[in-house]
Amino acid sequence: MTGRPIDPALGLDLVPERTLRRRSASVTVLVPAHDEAATVAEVVAQARCGLDHLEVRGEVVVSASGCTDDTAGVARAAGATVVESPAGKGNAIVHGLRAATGDVVCLVDGDLRYFGERTLVELLVRPILDGLADVTVSDLYWRPVYPQLWLHGFFAPLAGRLFPELLPKVGATPWSGQRAALRELWPAELPEGFTCDLALLLHWNRHASRMRPVLADDWTNPQRPKPELLRQEFELVVEHAVAEGRPVDVPRLREWFDRAHDLMAAYRPDVDDPRRFELDLLDGSLRALDRSPRGGHGQGGS
Repeated sequence: MTGRPIDPALGLDLVPERTLRRRSASVTVLVPAHDEAATVAEVVAQARCGLDHLEVRGEVVVSASGCTDDTAGVARAAGATVVESPAGKGNAIVHGLRAATGDVVCLVDGDLRYFGERTLVELLVRPILDGLADVTVSDLYWRPVYPQLWLHGFFAPLAGRLFPELLPKVGATPWSGQRAALRELWPAELPEGFTCDLALLLHWNRHASRMRPVLADDWTNPQRPKPELLRQEFELVVEHAVAEGRPVDVPRLREWFDRAHDLMAAYRPDVDDPRRFELDLLDGSLRALDRSPRGGHGQGGS
């Protein structure tokens, strides 16, 4: 059965010229850092190198978040402006933004070592300067298994149900804290802890016209246990969905979260093939999400 034809150019204002415009903008590289004295000088040096390659007016601001080591002193010696903030990544970002003067703000973690031929700052900021994006999110060449379990078992199924338009905007590593955006698109408030990374994506999904992933190269950073973070992120996504009036049955989604968490935790490092497990996890999480013991999609509620 053939349906009614749809014009492939429907609604497009086709013009025979480039309509995007390059921006002349200054750049702040904001580095949230908690006890990162061992790595922050390298991060600052790479950030300054990136600004030089971009040939823009810029600055590097390190937000020393509840540090007990000499992160602040090392960062100053490396040439960064340093601000102090309470502990928590969200607190570090908010305090750093208050000190930032750039038209574009690029976020790079203080413990990240990046090995690409071009600096991460250049990769993230250039599409914004070229007028191709308002926000960029790094799509990192990943190594740890857990972030992929997070993507396949948690984020893709949940965001695909509640915020499906978000998925193509953030690439394969939306958990990455490395991103850049026009200054006016950064919110004045964020959750104080690590849920700030996801809160930023949800904020930009609503307020940015063009959020795009940027392919990045090899990297490493410490993998620290955050046992409560996954549930906190779940509650954050659901809270945003309710606030925006998206169709959501909160009790049913909480049942799904428990099941998805169990599926993720079943991974056996010495037995399971990671790629096969990821695909099976995505399938199992989607199947669990499609089960509806309560029936229907209620609006909000807790």
